[in-house]
Amino acid sequence: MRTNKFILILSTLSIFIFSFSCKHEPDETATPLPENCDLTGVTYPGTVVPILESNCIGCHNSQVNNGGINLTDYNTLANLAGSGKLTGVINQAPGYTAMPPNYKLDSCDILKIEKWINDTTFNPPGGEHPCDPDTVYFENDIYPLIISSCATTDCHDAASAQDDVILVDYASIIEHGDIDPGDPDGSKLYRKITEDDQEDIMPPPPEEPLNAEQIQKIRTWILQGALNNGCDEDCDTTNVSFENHIWPLVENNCLGCHSVGTPGGGIYLNDYTSIVTAAESGKLWGAVNHLPGFSPMPKNANKLSDCKIRQIQIWIEDGTPEN
Repeated sequence: MRTNKFILILSTLSIFIFSFSCKHEPDETATPLPENCDLTGVTYPGTVVPILESNCIGCHNSQVNNGGINLTDYNTLANLAGSGKLTGVINQAPGYTAMPPNYKLDSCDILKIEKWINDTTFNPPGGEHPCDPDTVYFENDIYPLIISSCATTDCHDAASAQDDVILVDYASIIEHGDIDPGDPDGSKLYRKITEDDQEDIMPPPPEEPLNAEQIQKIRTWILQGALNNGCDEDCDTTNVSFENHIWPLVENNCLGCHSVGTPGGGIYLNDYTSIVTAAESGKLWGAVNHLPGFSPMPKNANKLSDCKIRQIQIWIEDGTPEN
């Protein structure tokens, strides 16, 4: 009987699963913290999934998706969480149908789900979304890194497709990178970039491996659900410096193709001196602006934003300082 009611109530949520909202602020009427309720280290695979498996997924999985809702599908769950519907039903708040129908989740379990929602930004790409410093974004952080380091000629661009692996957009990165949202160690892409065996690591030698900061970005993105999200970065053109603006830009968008090993076009961009050489020759400015006679950069990716191009221009006009 409980199962039938649960199925009926969950099915009414299906009309909402395409709604999104920005990061949620904690509710002033949130459930008080119970004794011995540990909210540290809350993650999707280690915390949220077990709660759902015990209370929801029996009727809403890939085989039995009553009401058209499959809660083992991360995007479906993210839509419900991002719209606020998940929080409303598990809190049995006014205006929401109580879920589960005949009992209420343990207060600690509710707080854990709320913490996961509050710590995750469910923003689709595009639109006006200020960046959350606690969130790693696909469009801003992951896509440029993968394009620069993996989707290169003779590797995993569409033309080369080594080992039948293509990593050129969100869909192909999720599919061919075998991304398991919430579980970095269960994701092939993450295992490849952290591989100890030099014959299996990606990018392969003699290319430079990803550094610790880049690896952590990919790990955090997967832990946060491997969403296809993006944000509007705050554009600072008042105090442009090599350390805070130019080097991070080059590292994320260019270094994969222009480091030691086989640099694209024979151009190195792996340190201050080599970047200054490219800037003084005009090659850096011509490439990022897609000027006639220059190879558009970043290769196989979108043109840099107007803000980033302006930052490069300011740095060059200031005399390419090592600041």
